[in-house]
Amino acid sequence: MTDRSFGGPWTQQKLRILSLYLDAYTTALKNQPFRLIYVDAFAGEGSWRPGSAYTTDYDDFRELHKGSPLIALEITDKPFDRLIFIEKDSQRYELLRKLQGEYPSRDIEVLNKDAEIALPAFCQSLHVDERAVVFLDPFATEVSWAMVEGMARTQKIDCWILFPLSAIARMMPRKSEPSEELSINLDRIFGRREHWHDFYSNSPQPRLPLQFFKDESEQIRSSDSSQIAQRYRDRLESTFEKVAPSGREFKNAKNSPMFQLFFAASNPKGARIAVKIAKHIIDKW
Repeated sequence: MTDRSFGGPWTQQKLRILSLYLDAYTTALKNQPFRLIYVDAFAGEGSWRPGSAYTTDYDDFRELHKGSPLIALEITDKPFDRLIFIEKDSQRYELLRKLQGEYPSRDIEVLNKDAEIALPAFCQSLHVDERAVVFLDPFATEVSWAMVEGMARTQKIDCWILFPLSAIARMMPRKSEPSEELSINLDRIFGRREHWHDFYSNSPQPRLPLQFFKDESEQIRSSDSSQIAQRYRDRLESTFEKVAPSGREFKNAKNSPMFQLFFAASNPKGARIAVKIAKHIIDKW
């Protein structure tokens, strides 16, 4: 059995934001001739319980909470016509499959696949009369820029992306450039090296004697995590029709930034109102 203990107060907050948007999205489109689809690209297992570090300070967190798949299934004003849950982990996948039996009247597809494969295939399959909300809530840094661009190109998808800020900041050392392995991974996340490498510049500090004969200057990263998050938002803005002006930042118990939740809309006609709704939820909730 997969351990369901993970996350903290931010998990409840991001899911509340998602729930409010899904409810507003389906209500806004309920009289439109569109088939509405919800896609959870890293669906987990349908429910969650916080890690042990939070169960003492947050007693109400001890119970099992609804995850994003259940939240999407319980939208009632205008239910989604189709729901697609993508989960690579086989144990979580088996738990998700139980939802098909619990909601026999709903059109639910559960895929035991890598989101890197399943999501692009979904994007290519979208019909002219279909619209979708995609939730990207990776466990780490699994979201590639190729996946993001593919969603933007459809002009039919609204997307919530949980950007793993602390994990990416750790991949970008302050006192030296990332290793080639980390650099390749950052290229995958940001699209190309030019979109993150300018965070590094020559060190203003005098060189030590042993460094005198080095061919390359010492590189340092002066940007902080907020600048990294802003750069990713800028990349979204260069690709989607419209992006919410700011993301929701989530911090850990030590008040260090962990994630940024971004919203982007791809449809030229619907993006303005979609972003207006998302911005209101991000700012007010």
